[in-house]
Amino acid sequence: METGRRGLMYRMLIVDDLPVIVEGLLDMFGKRKPELELHSAYSAYQALDILGRMRINIVLSDIRMPGMEGIELLHEIKRRWPMCKVIFLTSFDDFQYVKHAISGGGFDYMLKTESDESIVKTVDKAIAELDAEAEASQRLLEANLQSKQAITLLQQAYIHTLLKGTARTSESSLRSKIHELEIPLAVERPIYLLLGRIDSWGGKGAQADRKLMLFAVQNIAGESLRQTARFAAAEVDGSNVAWLLQPIAPHGESGEGAQEEAEEAWLESASKQLDAVQANCREAIGLAVSFVISHAAVRWESLPEAYDELLSLLWGEQGAGSEVKLTGLTGPYSPRSTLEAARSKLASRKMKKIGLLGHYLENGGKAEFDSLLDEIFAHAADENRSSFVKLEVYHGLASVFLSHVNLYPLDGKLAAQIGLDRLSHIDVNLSWQELHTYFRKLAELLFANREEPAAEDEHVVVLRINAYINSHLAEDVSLVKLAGIVHLNPSYLSRLYKRTAGIGLSDYINMARMEKAKELLKHSAYKIYEISAMVGYDSRLSFIRFFKANMGVTPQEYRDS
Repeated sequence: METGRRGLMYRMLIVDDLPVIVEGLLDMFGKRKPELELHSAYSAYQALDILGRMRINIVLSDIRMPGMEGIELLHEIKRRWPMCKVIFLTSFDDFQYVKHAISGGGFDYMLKTESDESIVKTVDKAIAELDAEAEASQRLLEANLQSKQAITLLQQAYIHTLLKGTARTSESSLRSKIHELEIPLAVERPIYLLLGRIDSWGGKGAQADRKLMLFAVQNIAGESLRQTARFAAAEVDGSNVAWLLQPIAPHGESGEGAQEEAEEAWLESASKQLDAVQANCREAIGLAVSFVISHAAVRWESLPEAYDELLSLLWGEQGAGSEVKLTGLTGPYSPRSTLEAARSKLASRKMKKIGLLGHYLENGGKAEFDSLLDEIFAHAADENRSSFVKLEVYHGLASVFLSHVNLYPLDGKLAAQIGLDRLSHIDVNLSWQELHTYFRKLAELLFANREEPAAEDEHVVVLRINAYINSHLAEDVSLVKLAGIVHLNPSYLSRLYKRTAGIGLSDYINMARMEKAKELLKHSAYKIYEISAMVGYDSRLSFIRFFKANMGVTPQEYRDS
């Protein structure tokens, strides 16, 4: 087969009712273009038989043949192989007939009396067009893949905001985001929350390996869960995976009682599915995984509270061990237990202060950090020496430190000195003093490490860049500005972003501008020139050209539609 400029292979079929012409063309192309895979037919019907058995890229055909003429053959070729290039050879200088053939989808035509060089040149032109079409198709395929990768990153980022309580949870906001990010969940229905934890990494210490393993856990669980539920998943805190689940409604009886029975049956089925997921994770990727699932579906706005509860269970005393499987303590309307009340009281008084430690770590406030850490441990130890309080403080501090380590990674030697594995494996037998000493030592190491910051994790960089772009569209979002925010070389940031997000940085900026413009056009009364400035265009005309190039209509036409 012919090798085009892009290394593609092509077949050509020569069709004529005169064998002397067919044999002559076969001989000529065999010598001049030996890379072409050549086929021959002595009638349109023979040609159709060949076209039915294999894909033909180029057809070189007589335009007038007995039984079925070239134009009829052209229609059949285009029906079977729309991209095939049909070149007509004719002994008749019949302009109207040839014009009809070309308007029907023919690629080109020539007289049989033309030179071999002219015929080869026309075939070369057809090959060049096939190359161009193949290249365009490949670009479209790559663009679709990159878009899917970008959507996946954005989905995960949005799930993070839902779990952390920073997302807007009005019905209109949820509906808009879920539609925009192609999340297969219904806003009007509550959510079951499932958390998974890697119990042991099995020697897979590199961050890239761990991300791959977390992705594998998502896939294994997804294969089982999609049988009975729609879901969206996200990696959380480096060693957990969260799933938002909605059971697929069964056909049959309706009503509140029937629905409750159906959901109870689904929850029981999901528990059995998790047994299979644990077994598959153990056998396929060599990892032990523990799970905890909410006892009942929760409202979207209650996801942060459900997440906190499940996380406390998973990393608490009940979650100790390997391949644990738990169910949340409470449903959305159950009375709060004494244990939960104690947790809430501690959270309101201590967790805000624990969160402030992250601010001091980020901004180099070592003295303030040390003072606040001492205060937190002194008060917690004096107030309540129960294991629950210890777990709560441990979990809060571990979250702060893990978040910081993700942003400013330690090298392997330093990480080994402090024992970072303690952050993900809580030891309730440690004394308050031992915990205090551990976190003080870890803080000293982190402050020292921040003096020469390491490169951020690539996915964190992308998420930080995306968040900045989305909230600063009207400001400077140039490559130089964005590189300064994450302390990277502009050229390196450009390569890193495209490699990690799957799309170019400028493509994401344009996408963010387009989505913001569409939202403002549909849901605000701002004038076009005001929206233009709000999404980063100084010129209203530039904005209109940009919008029409992407949407096919002007901003005003889009607003009016």
